[in-house]
Amino acid sequence: MIPPVNPSDLHALQLGDETAWDAAFDWLWPTVFAVAQLKLQPFLPDEIEDVAIESLEELVDKVRTVKSVEELKPLAASISHHRAVSLLRERFAKKRGAGKTESLDAPMDEAGHTNDPVSETSPFAKLEQKELAERLRRSLAELKPPQGEILSDFFLHGLRYEEIAQKRGVATGSVGVYLKRGLETLRKIWGRNENN
Repeated sequence: MIPPVNPSDLHALQLGDETAWDAAFDWLWPTVFAVAQLKLQPFLPDEIEDVAIESLEELVDKVRTVKSVEELKPLAASISHHRAVSLLRERFAKKRGAGKTESLDAPMDEAGHTNDPVSETSPFAKLEQKELAERLRRSLAELKPPQGEILSDFFLHGLRYEEIAQKRGVATGSVGVYLKRGLETLRKIWGRNENN
């Protein structure tokens, strides 16, 4: 499916056009929200929306580095993931009383020195996006049909509930149930993989 943000709109986004950003928000919001929810739901569910909003705000600043519309969703997902993980690290550090936080934007080496942040256009950022996409693809393949397909339709292809229902031959009201169950299963899969 062609993204609702046309390639010609990328220039408008880079110039900060409000109308273009309204359309982009509707298209990108489900992605940044889902990524934040995946990380924060078990620990900080009240922070999900704030992290999603902050991720889109950061995307506004970074949109000038994007060369095509297709890069927007992976970049937004990556930003949301980093913000959620940084927030978890910060909160857990406070909970332990260490008073030290470890940010993904400024990773530290073994000696405790802060390394320079990695540019979003660097080979490392591209590799991370590839690895995240591959991990997501494998995880979606583990889900019972049609959960993986419905998650992909909604979050990656931006289809509406009605479009998904028609495409997959399910009731419109069932789409939300499949999304909820699929996200819950993804959380378990990713949690299991992190514990191994």
